[in-house]
Amino acid sequence: MKPNLKENLPDNFSIELNSDAETYYKVHSKRYEFLLSQVKKIRNHFPQRSLRILDIGPSIFTKLLEKSFPDDLILMLGLGHESSRGGHLPLNMELDPVRFYSFNLNNSQVKEKWIKLPESDIVIMAEVIEHLYTSPALVLEFLKTCIKSGGYLIIQTPNAAALRNRIALLLGRNPFEMIRTNADNPGHFREYTMKELINFAEKTGFEVCRSAYISYFNPRNRPEKFYIFLTNIFPKSFRTGLTVILMKK
Repeated sequence: MKPNLKENLPDNFSIELNSDAETYYKVHSKRYEFLLSQVKKIRNHFPQRSLRILDIGPSIFTKLLEKSFPDDLILMLGLGHESSRGGHLPLNMELDPVRFYSFNLNNSQVKEKWIKLPESDIVIMAEVIEHLYTSPALVLEFLKTCIKSGGYLIIQTPNAAALRNRIALLLGRNPFEMIRTNADNPGHFREYTMKELINFAEKTGFEVCRSAYISYFNPRNRPEKFYIFLTNIFPKSFRTGLTVILMKK
């Protein structure tokens, strides 16, 4: 079933879905719903003032943020190249240059290349970290400069230890995709386990507020539905998605 995104989007925004975008939304709509619920819970901690919310890797989720939090300032950080667009970012979605900051998180390796952003109350890095060849320790050090003290960072990423990956390895197959030839949209360089993410967070001085294993990628066919059913029977660490909510001390 095609996810109904229209009711959650601004009235003046139309979605032009090519085949890549169509597939992306079918797979990720449940994840978007869960992610938005987590942002709303954090937002409730600050009822008396407007916030700055930074979305890393602009996508249709950015529009959901704008619709859900009209009194807050939604900032964006990512690559400004057209070639970096994939199914997550429709061709007709323009990036407001006033609120968009162009920065390649791989440049977190070099402090001299860090850019200065207004400190945000909530930073969202969803389905981004696996696309970086730079250590999360360096990326998190940079992101600390983008977050207010007492502010939050939400990370979502696929679970490297998901059931399908374990089965593939048992069969002698590599469960991870090959690096693509498009340098601006190279695919997944490295996927992580929950323990790895938490270790990186703690070593860089973040407080771990919540961690969750959830199979929030929608199945596209019956075998995938059966697979999701299995992940909900097996231990939580076999599920497909990881979400970690961190606080800057």
